[in-house]
Amino acid sequence: MNWLAYLLIGKLFIFLGQKFPLPDFLERNKKIDEWHKCSLCFGVWVYAAFSYILGVDILQVLGISYIPLVSEFTTGGIVSFIVFIFSIGWKDYFAPDIVI
Repeated sequence: MNWLAYLLIGKLFIFLGQKFPLPDFLERNKKIDEWHKCSLCFGVWVYAAFSYILGVDILQVLGISYIPLVSEFTTGGIVSFIVFIFSIGWKDYFAPDIVI
């Protein structure tokens, strides 16, 4: 149940975070603006933060001991990729005319 809440809350924050515009001083930075628009990139940061907050660690599931920051960003990257692929498949199956 902890993993399901982690996935759903993270996806909700990614969706809501991309709906709101960046502040002007951040929007001027092209790299941050690109990361904000990319759901995979933005998802890594969101899921890494929630990994730290909720104590979810995919490396411990695989039997690897906890390493600060590495565990959070590895978990964020893997989970963001899985959710991104699932979202693309969902959109392709249920809304094939929408361009992603």
